[in-house]
Amino acid sequence: MTTQNKKKRILVTYIEAGFGHITTANSIADAIEALHDPNIEVIREYMFSESPVLRKTEKRYIKDVKIANTFPWYNRIQMAATHIFGIHNSLPFVVSTVFRHTRKAYLNKLKQIRPDIIIDTHYLTSFLSVQYRDKVDSHVKVVTYNPDNNVHNWWNIRVDKFIVNCRMAFDDALKHDFARNKLMIVPFVTRKEIMDVTEDKSYYRTKYDLPQDRFTVMVAAGGYGKSGMVRVVKALLDRVKQPITLIAICGKNKVLYNHLQRIKAIVPSHIDLRPYEFVDTVYELNRASDMFITKGGPNAMLDSVLMGVPVGVFYCASHIEQMSAYLFTYSLNCGRYLPRSRHIVEWVNSCAGDSTILDFFIRNTNAIREAGNGAENIAKFIQTY
Repeated sequence: MTTQNKKKRILVTYIEAGFGHITTANSIADAIEALHDPNIEVIREYMFSESPVLRKTEKRYIKDVKIANTFPWYNRIQMAATHIFGIHNSLPFVVSTVFRHTRKAYLNKLKQIRPDIIIDTHYLTSFLSVQYRDKVDSHVKVVTYNPDNNVHNWWNIRVDKFIVNCRMAFDDALKHDFARNKLMIVPFVTRKEIMDVTEDKSYYRTKYDLPQDRFTVMVAAGGYGKSGMVRVVKALLDRVKQPITLIAICGKNKVLYNHLQRIKAIVPSHIDLRPYEFVDTVYELNRASDMFITKGGPNAMLDSVLMGVPVGVFYCASHIEQMSAYLFTYSLNCGRYLPRSRHIVEWVNSCAGDSTILDFFIRNTNAIREAGNGAENIAKFIQTY
């Protein structure tokens, strides 16, 4: 139990199941540390890094993300399975059978850390934190931030506080039986360095040695460079008629990166192809761009919007990404949903010929940035919780 003479131990958990969970966890931990509260100790823990059984579980999640990024039906089957035993019973069944050894190892790790508050950004870690609270240490508070823009069946309604980032997710949480007094809504959570950016497009084009006077398109598809990114890049190289700079963020997809490096010298002369591997400061390249073509990952779209760059969404790997794409394109009007390659090419050609087409979307991105960083709201809440 925390006393006046003991720092409050705030555990922020990490799991690689798409890089958005890691980015979000870092953002929240950074915001809490920025308070410089002498009564708080922030503990950042990659929970699946030590035990073989935990590493195996994380590798399974990484594999699932990669498959879903390639075959959209895969996630639809998974989401359908969450209804088999009822929306609140399927995950407990899976954890008690498939992940029973994972649960034991995870709870043992929490016993070693002895947190006072646990902050999770993933449904599995959130569920296991509640198990720890109920079975091991009842004084622990479990706080979950949902980095998605909707709520699915496997988010645990028994957490002490469930934090969402938009009204759409708030309403969705109520439909999934979350108690209203357990819900909290904050602005979108992002990294402090993104909100600290003040330099303009020209500055970052100079920094990365990009042409100043060319319409610039950035393409990415998550940290693994899957989700039909090859299709999109090929369509742009083959069919865009306007002069453009094409930034391709390949992430951990070395095959794609090496291929694009090989063909740089033979692409059409009006296209300046710039492939990159995984870039920690990818938001700077985003800021240097005029538009961002991507899959429906909520964090990738958010980064782009906060950099004042409209998004074009070409693929959604799951219902989560479909709802995020709907939010940022149709609801918030920060871009367009472009599932077909010809629609992407048409939009790029049109906007490269007349960039004022994007002004409407840019104005809407500015309104989202002005709302601030939800990580700071969470930090202030945790400070007094």
